[in-house]
Amino acid sequence: MLAYVFWHWPATGIAPAEYERMQRAFHLALAEAGVAGFRGSTSFRLDGQAPWLGGSPAYADWYLVDGSAVLDPLNEAAVSGMRRGSHDVLAHAMGAGSLLHLSDTAADVAGARWATWLSKPTGMPYDPFYQRLAPVRGRDGVSLWRRQMVLGPTPEFCLLSHELLELPPGFVALALRLDPIA
Repeated sequence: MLAYVFWHWPATGIAPAEYERMQRAFHLALAEAGVAGFRGSTSFRLDGQAPWLGGSPAYADWYLVDGSAVLDPLNEAAVSGMRRGSHDVLAHAMGAGSLLHLSDTAADVAGARWATWLSKPTGMPYDPFYQRLAPVRGRDGVSLWRRQMVLGPTPEFCLLSHELLELPPGFVALALRLDPIA
């Protein structure tokens, strides 16, 4: 499974409550579009600061797909039909996107309340990195996502979780609280 994560913040002049209303309407309409391989989406208001976020309030939309071949039809669905109007208004927002691959067998994206971003320590091979995270990854509601093809402004890895995570010593991480809006 892949996640296209779109980081965004409202354009000047759009009140956060109105922006969130438009987000909910857009995500509902996209869910009804019937794109094969599209598993659904969740939009979160972020609590916390990150270097790639350029405005406040900031949001992260997680679009879950079965693979990269779904991205073109999903994009077409997002900008056509009854979604076009809300998409066009929301498109005036500023943002950046990331493409992430699920490194675990399952994920509860809609139930996540924390996104913990981290990079593999310099010089550490991937196998020991994954082994050191195994006790954290084995917890209920935790999933590890890895950025693909250096697409996106974030660190290489994200742990989504129901609760704030404590990582093993030696890891530098940035935790963002997630408040679902759609």
